[in-house]
Formats: sequence, C-alpha cells, structure tokens
Amino acid sequence: MDLTRIDLNLLHVFDALYRERQVTRAGRALGLSQSAVSNALARLRGHLQDELFIRTPDGMVPTAVADAVAAPLQGALEQVRAALAASRPFQPGTACSDFTIGLSDHAEFVLAPPLVAAMRAEALGLSLVLRHADKDTALPGLEQGQLDLALGMLPDPPAHMTRQMLVRDGLAVLMRPGHPAQDAEWGLEAYLAHSHLLVSATAARVGAVDRLLEAIGRRRTLAVVASHLLAAAPMLRDSDLLCTMSARVAHPLAAAFGLVVRALPLDVGDMRLGMRLSMVWHRRLDGHPAHAWLRRRVAEVARALPPIPEVPELAGNPAA
Repeated sequence: MDLTRIDLNLLHVFDALYRERQVTRAGRALGLSQSAVSNALARLRGHLQDELFIRTPDGMVPTAVADAVAAPLQGALEQVRAALAASRPFQPGTACSDFTIGLSDHAEFVLAPPLVAAMRAEALGLSLVLRHADKDTALPGLEQGQLDLALGMLPDPPAHMTRQMLVRDGLAVLMRPGHPAQDAEWGLEAYLAHSHLLVSATAARVGAVDRLLEAIGRRRTLAVVASHLLAAAPMLRDSDLLCTMSARVAHPLAAAFGLVVRALPLDVGDMRLGMRLSMVWHRRLDGHPAHAWLRRRVAEVARALPPIPEVPELAGNPAA
C-alpha cells in the first residue's frame, strides 16, 4: 500500500471507530459530523479492501482485518502523540488533557478521592473520566485504548502491559450496632450463624470468602447480592445481615453510617498476597509525559493512605 496516497487523518477515524463502535460517538470524539466519519470510513474501506466495520443493532462490529490492524495502529498513533508531547516538558499547571481511568468499586472508593484532590490542587486543566472496570473488563479496556489506566485488584497482565502494586488491603466484617453477633463470642460459628450480604458488581453469588469456607468444608448463607459498596451500608444498618468487604472501605462506611466493624474470623492465608490494589497500563504509554505524571500521582496518593485501622481481637481465633 502506498502511504503517500493515504490521508493519515483517516487513521484517527479508524481508531475512534474501533474504540467507540458507533459512527455518532466516534464523530463526537473527533469533533466531526456523522457524515464526515461515514465518508472517512468509506475511504478506509477502499484503501484496505475490507468492510472493516459491520453495522449491527448493537453497534459497529470490527472485522478480522480491523482487529488485526487495530493494536499496531493504536500503538503507532500513541508513539506519535508521545513523540510530539516529549518535545516540550509536561507542565501540569498549564496542561489541558483528559484521562480515562478504569476502576473497580473498591479502588474508586479508596483511591479516587485523594487522587482527585491532588489533581485539583496541581492541575486544574486536567480532567478525569472514571469508568467502572473489573478484573474481566480492565485489561481489554487497556488493550483497546478505551482506558489510559486501570486500578483495582487485577489479574496478571500480558507482557505488553505493566503492573505496579500500590497498597495492601484486608477483609473486615460490617454489621449494625446492636446486632446479635456484636456481643456474642465472635468467631467463625457466630459469623456463620447469620445471613450475609455479598457485594458483587457482576452479580456473582460466590466470593473469595465462600471459596475459603469451601476449602474447610463450611458454607455461609447469602441472603442478598448487591452491586455497589455504598448500597450495602444502609441495608446493613436496617437489618441483621453481615457483610465482608475491604477493610479500607469498611472503616469509612462504618464511620459514615454508624456501623460496627469486626475482624473476619477466618484465616485468609495466602490470599493476603493478592489483596493489593494495583495499577496497570499499556506499555505503549510508557514514554508519554502526561501519563507518566498521572502514574506518579496515583502512586503518591496510594503511599500517603493511612494504615488499616485495628479491629477488635477475635475470640478463640488468633490466626485470623
């Protein structure tokens, strides 16, 4: 293919269509009309001799050819952006840029408030778009260029992505004041004697605690599965449910909603090693000055987080 005959702006249109999967949204992202995007797509189809995107009721679906060229093209565009950005030092006080960060519910609760405060203090021209992303969607979002950064308890990324550990977390149990378990001898039997609320963004009915219990031949009774951490607090306040969640989330929720925190009466063993919030990014952004600045700020706010508060000792279960 003769590159001298291709308007390189068409590559930006391809990138936007691949990210957005809709002509209207791609045009909005590029500042172009719907007809301009459609005309650009027609020219791209002619150059590549492929349909590239097929219209469906659910949006534009990329063809195999589009999938094959998307990642190299996005990487090349990012390298061009990074090269242009590197020609002048990044000045957060005067820079104007947008970052899209994918976060789990947990990471957003713990890291987003101090990160936003730090950015508003130092870089008023920068804006953040915080999108929900979990262990199943975060890495694909980075791969497709929909996310600049992902934060959460994330799986091991592929070799072309980088992960940096940020902060340790633990598990704690929330209940209402005056809960029957509050004054009982607190241990595994008391924990299992009551019904539980599980927070799961995917509506899964099995969590990490259930897998730990299964390993020792025990089960808990799940009465409610909620999709959001903030929804759990008022439900706990008005019921006899127990909820096991991140200790870094449990303590602020307890303070805000007048709840009681107890230690999880279960030895989590090696699971402690995976209970860390981390950030992951695509290596094509390694040399991008603005992105490097953002990563440093995320790491700084994570280091500044206070330690997890102590919770009451467990009766008869010091290992937990």
